[in-house]
Amino acid sequence: MTNVVETLDWLIAYWPDLLDARLPMATPRPWQQSEVSATMRAERDAQARVERIERSTFGLGQSPAPVDVSVLQTTLDVLVRADDLADELTEWSVCPPPAPPALGELDARPYLHAIRGVLLAEEDDLDEPGPWAALAEPTLTRMYEQVARCLAMLYTGQTVRVVCPWCGGVDVEHPAGGAWTWRVVELPGGQIAIVCMGVCEPPLRDVGTWWGGQPCWPIARWEWLAKHVHAADRGGRIAS
Repeated sequence: MTNVVETLDWLIAYWPDLLDARLPMATPRPWQQSEVSATMRAERDAQARVERIERSTFGLGQSPAPVDVSVLQTTLDVLVRADDLADELTEWSVCPPPAPPALGELDARPYLHAIRGVLLAEEDDLDEPGPWAALAEPTLTRMYEQVARCLAMLYTGQTVRVVCPWCGGVDVEHPAGGAWTWRVVELPGGQIAIVCMGVCEPPLRDVGTWWGGQPCWPIARWEWLAKHVHAADRGGRIAS
């Protein structure tokens, strides 16, 4: 249940950022810089010169879209998923269903709050996570990954430039520690996680799951993980 509620809280917190990202005046998303060969750079420069000619007063050229279409599509997709899931869960609970979104309304937060209320009410009634939490988790995880990827917060295969607070960055090549041993990986089923590739055995209470024998923290645990790294950097005790 904790992971599901954390996912909802994250989606609610980052929804304004997703809306801002669809506008052309938004701060550009920090895509990873890829390596470009001299040949590729020359081809791009030639293409850019052609485009400048086409966009002169003698050419029709192209006009920029008023919004980032890919971000808008993600926004609409997540909004529909949230609305559908809220309807499905509130139908079988005492929580009132939220009104459907009006034309042009792009706010998924009322539906995310409704889902959160149903799941917390279910936990209070059963004193443990119930069937609705299990039903909601795959959809919420999918929504989480869509938004995080759209905001350039997912880089599969990327090295996270942090020294693991549990193993100290100890691996085969760096027995003295200090290595960056965290990697962003896509697990089976499309779930995104951080995996420590070092000689790492954190306490079981601090591990989200295990992958290939290595400690692994799914994306829903990243905010929690960041707090632990910050505490370790300050020399504080890592709390569970």
